[in-house]
Amino acid sequence: MEYAIVGSVLSLLISMKFADYKTKETEERIKALQANVELVTTAVQTSEKEAPKKTLMIVAPVAKAVKELQTAIGVQ
Repeated sequence: MEYAIVGSVLSLLISMKFADYKTKETEERIKALQANVELVTTAVQTSEKEAPKKTLMIVAPVAKAVKELQTAIGVQ
């Protein structure tokens, strides 16, 4: 009879410790993932700010060359 009570209490304690361990492990993983999300968010914001500048740097010389070509052949 005592073994049934001791066994039940022991299994309850072990399961509580395991649940606590898993909860802490999950919290650490969530914190790491949140840090990764913040890094990605920062990178995306930086890319969004720089994309129009880079596009203009690429398109401006092409537009200038097209205009010069049109002037050279007398299209406009």
